Order: sequence, then C-alpha cells, then structure tokens
Amino acid sequence: MGSQIRSTDDTVDSRVLFVGTPKVDLAAICTESAADAVSVDVVADGQAALKQLTAASETPDEHQLPELVLLQLDFSLPDGQTVLQAIRASPRLEQLPVVVLDPDDSDNTQIYQAEGNAYVPLPQTPAGYTECIGSILRFWFEWARYPATCLYPDG
Repeated sequence: MGSQIRSTDDTVDSRVLFVGTPKVDLAAICTESAADAVSVDVVADGQAALKQLTAASETPDEHQLPELVLLQLDFSLPDGQTVLQAIRASPRLEQLPVVVLDPDDSDNTQIYQAEGNAYVPLPQTPAGYTECIGSILRFWFEWARYPATCLYPDG
C-alpha cells in the first residue's frame, strides 16, 4: 500500500486517495487548505490504487473508501486511463468522484469520455502544485454540495 498522510487534527472528516507521485508535501497542503480534517493516502501506481480501492469496496468494515480520488496520469502501469475505466466499471466504485491531473494539457476528451469528474492540467512547479491541490480540496470538501436525496436507483 502507499503512505498514509493525515492532517494534524485527529478527527478525519474526509478521505482522499492520491494516485501518482506528488511533488509536494500533501500533509501540509491538507492541513493548510481544507477547513475539515483530510486524510490523504498516497499510492505511487495504478495497480496499488486498484488493489486498495477493491479491498475498500469489498470489506468496508476493514477499509474505508475515499470520498475523492486524485488521479495523476504520469505514473507506472496500469496508466491513469485504465484506473479510471476500472473504477467506472465496478458497481461498488462507479460513483466515486475522480479528478484527473494530466501533464499533457492537449486533449482532455478521453478523460471525460471515461467519466472522469474533472480534468485539471498537472502543475509544473511546487507552488503551482500546492495551489492546485489546495483549490481542489477546498472546492470538493467545502463548496460542492450533493442532493439531499439519492439520484441513483440503487443508492
């Protein structure tokens, strides 16, 4: 599995799975950027991510699913597109929100066709990375709201 990064607050309100190799200290970003306590689990490759997500979906009493996946596309096999397709193909994971960070800012059509929730160009500097991840966390956990009733037939 990957490394576990927790905010300084002991009560974790939100869980994030970061798939890739961050260029910054995600613990510091989470502590500074989110009003609520955020736990970030970092896995460096797609296979580890799929293994962790599958375990969480099959044994929710032992492993918790994240509320958000940040998927960096420049990491080892399986690639980010494969991870995203596997998440969307799983009945237990298909509703999991996925924000894709892509170093190739030329074509995001495939990401949306594969049902990624958002596409963000991968920042090139540590400062840009910090600002980008912080903005995503603030948006997702402070601003975004879900309907009071479930819109999905099986939910």
